[in-house]
Amino acid sequence: MKVVLIGSGSVATHLGLALQAKGVIISQVYSRNIKNAETLSEKLNTSFITDISDIYKDADIYFYALTDNAFKSILRKIEMPEGIQVHTAGCIPMGEFEGFTTKFGVLYPLQTFSKDKQVDFSQIPICIEASDLEVQKKLLEIGNLLSNKTYIINSEQRKKIHLAAVFACNFTNYMYDVASKILEDSGFLFEIIQPLIAETAEKIKTMNPYEAQTGPAVRMDKKTISKHLSMLNKRPDLKKIYKILTKNIYIRHKKQ
Repeated sequence: MKVVLIGSGSVATHLGLALQAKGVIISQVYSRNIKNAETLSEKLNTSFITDISDIYKDADIYFYALTDNAFKSILRKIEMPEGIQVHTAGCIPMGEFEGFTTKFGVLYPLQTFSKDKQVDFSQIPICIEASDLEVQKKLLEIGNLLSNKTYIINSEQRKKIHLAAVFACNFTNYMYDVASKILEDSGFLFEIIQPLIAETAEKIKTMNPYEAQTGPAVRMDKKTISKHLSMLNKRPDLKKIYKILTKNIYIRHKKQ
């Protein structure tokens, strides 16, 4: 099986490495950024291009690992090859391919990726959507090659999964960043809070997140909440976030 990667970011990097490790041939990498294209092509020991008109036409599958805007831009520029066209995004409808090709789909790896952080693809849920049963069979083959957790879903389900992922991962990581800065200002390293984070993550493997919720907001501990808010007087943005989250947690857990 021959694959072309359209994109050179974190998703393209990890997907390319995972596919190659399973014997899939990565025949070409495309990126507008020559440095990124060259870096990924070296990792995969393959060729790269920065002009989409130079794309190989003989690959079996073309993976688009791009932002929403970049994806739409490429679709307008590319001379569509005959192979299966697949994007990897959480929020782009599969129907965006319609009018450009007849064989298309989505292979969405539900994970956060950083270029220099290794991941175990066998544990990553792979969400698949396809234009027809033939494409679905091929994407399931790839999904099962990469992971032990493959799901067939539709675009609406994928959008909701992506929204859930933003809350659970992206927003949570921002909270880690906020906590890190508060600790830094107090002369502590972030590592002091890491056991707490690890226990929270471990706990929700066996408990519902609702049941696992603790803290002053659940019991509406006004004295503690007031102290915290006063500490955030110089950061009205964080004070607003604290108030919103406190209110929402309390309402969610308020006994009727």
